[in-house]
Amino acid sequence: MSSWSWWDELEQKLEQQLEAFLKSHPEQSERLRQEQLNEAAQLRRQLLELAAEIKQWQERTQKAQAAGAQDLAQRAQQHLEQLMQQGRELWQQLEAIGQDLHQPAPRSEDLDSAWARFETEQALEELRRRQGL
Repeated sequence: MSSWSWWDELEQKLEQQLEAFLKSHPEQSERLRQEQLNEAAQLRRQLLELAAEIKQWQERTQKAQAAGAQDLAQRAQQHLEQLMQQGRELWQQLEAIGQDLHQPAPRSEDLDSAWARFETEQALEELRRRQGL
């Protein structure tokens, strides 16, 4: 499990560095967003092309089965399954991009600021209690 902890720490540190970089360079943040949108559009095109190819291989599989060419039908079915797996992988990639685009960037600085304000208010409240205010 220790191998995962160092990996998680590395991933977290890299995420924080990326966030810091993007906050200090807003134009790069927009560029990254645009690249994600472009990648999503490309994945959608690939999925549409793949869907047409899957439909074609479904028809070929059915045609081979109807003609009694079981060996050919089996090979076509295997190819069809590979195409469908490829489609699932593309869909997962597209879904991940969609989540990234719709997920607000974590606000670690805002959280730190809020926490500091909370601690300051707590300390002030403690002083007031001690002073009888």
